[in-house]
Amino acid sequence: MPDPILVGVTRTVRLRIAEGADPLAIRAIASTQVEWAKAIRFYTDLFLEHPDVYEEKKTVRARRGEEREVSWTGKDLLTWAERVTVRTEDHPTVLHDFSEVCPQMPVTLRRAAINAASGAVASHLTNHKLWEMADPATRGREPRPPDPHPNVTLYGGMYHLDVDRLRKGSCCLKVLSGGRWRWIDVPLQMPPYALDLFTRSEAEQARIAAERAGQNARMADERRERRTSEEKERLRASPGVWVAQSPTLVAKPDGFYLHVPFEKRVEVKGKAEERRLKEPTLKVGTIDLNADSAVAAAWEGERCIGVETVWHAQENAKRERTLRKVARKQKASGTPVKGERSNRALWAYVRNLDASLAWQIAARIVAWAVTLGLQVLVFEHLRPYRPERGLSWSRRTNRKRSYWLRGQVLRHVRDLALREGILVVERNPAWTSQACPACHRLAERLSPSGVGYPSRLHCGHCAWSGDANVAAALNLKLKWDRTFRYPTAAERKAAEPRRAGNGGAAVNPEQVPAAG
Repeated sequence: MPDPILVGVTRTVRLRIAEGADPLAIRAIASTQVEWAKAIRFYTDLFLEHPDVYEEKKTVRARRGEEREVSWTGKDLLTWAERVTVRTEDHPTVLHDFSEVCPQMPVTLRRAAINAASGAVASHLTNHKLWEMADPATRGREPRPPDPHPNVTLYGGMYHLDVDRLRKGSCCLKVLSGGRWRWIDVPLQMPPYALDLFTRSEAEQARIAAERAGQNARMADERRERRTSEEKERLRASPGVWVAQSPTLVAKPDGFYLHVPFEKRVEVKGKAEERRLKEPTLKVGTIDLNADSAVAAAWEGERCIGVETVWHAQENAKRERTLRKVARKQKASGTPVKGERSNRALWAYVRNLDASLAWQIAARIVAWAVTLGLQVLVFEHLRPYRPERGLSWSRRTNRKRSYWLRGQVLRHVRDLALREGILVVERNPAWTSQACPACHRLAERLSPSGVGYPSRLHCGHCAWSGDANVAAALNLKLKWDRTFRYPTAAERKAAEPRRAGNGGAAVNPEQVPAAG
């Protein structure tokens, strides 16, 4: 079995500052955001004025004694920025005095602003360099300088999110109030699972702090400065435990939020392809995403141990009805005016419907995979959307958003599955819903009623008959095993008449009602 790999994953818990908070506290939080934006702008302009600092080098000595030159790190950029903007006894003369822009700003918040600004400017300079090197005929618009981000990153010394305070439904923040930086208590609204996450995180952080103190004492006794690899590993979070990181203060139309990222190390038992070759009984799930459902098949080696269908046809119909309403209202109001947005409420409904549906489908797929103990999930590689001719605007737009939804589901499944140590891979979707899963020859797609979408698959060679989406999920297992039999040119040519017209439906003339 391949050696396990520890992979870091992240999730974000959103804590809302309650509506019943003191208005003075809300104004202080808003003032803090304004001060943060001023600090970011100050240091962004500083780094844009001196782009050569990103080319600076320093000499470092490796453990074996050799010396080499490396670029400045983020810590070096932070040191330089403070040296040229903050007056001290060691450097009383500065290029630009930061205290004139943001007097009395806490050191941790100032350093957070420097780090944010240096990273944004480094990204801008890289993009601008690539733009200059690109073909002038195709490179597009010149990259704009970075703008200050209003979200405030709160490092240690700017917040208290301990469990005792959270049990009382509050937290403590250091904000700008009345021209001074003060600590204030603000009420919070939390999801029901947040307190358990913070409790486990606080216990793990206490363990790491105790381990660090013990290591420091041993290093002092042994008169050594560097930690061993084993000591460094013990200072990292234990695998499977979520640990809270520095939160971010975010302003939204409905109020202020604290976005708290949690990190966890997950053990993955090797790469997917290596495990496929070395583990014949590997538990794998194959998923076929469609416009109205997601069909998943679970496998243990060559044995299928279950098939699950996640239906969302009702939501697909709701979206199309809403888009028809948009089309009717737009037709009644005339040609849209450039620069003005119409039907905002309807479009917001469609966006929220799709965003919620994507998470729901992804969560159900991952929960199903965890229940069956699957270790790899195989999806079809999504192709670009190609609109069909002759469709109305509402149907074409609905299909386009359906394609977007499948991409979002795949993205969310990757995120949620990795948190459980499950890998996600993709395979070529060609012929998966048209080949017989029993004899692997091309079969006939048909509609049970003789009209409409051809949802069934019937094989004329072995008489297998079933849902085309289920057949696609079964054939994906062959794609995963690299044993899928692709049709020959003669078979494709013979099957072309059956696949032509009506979206690929093969119409049974006996089931078509007579005209009149």
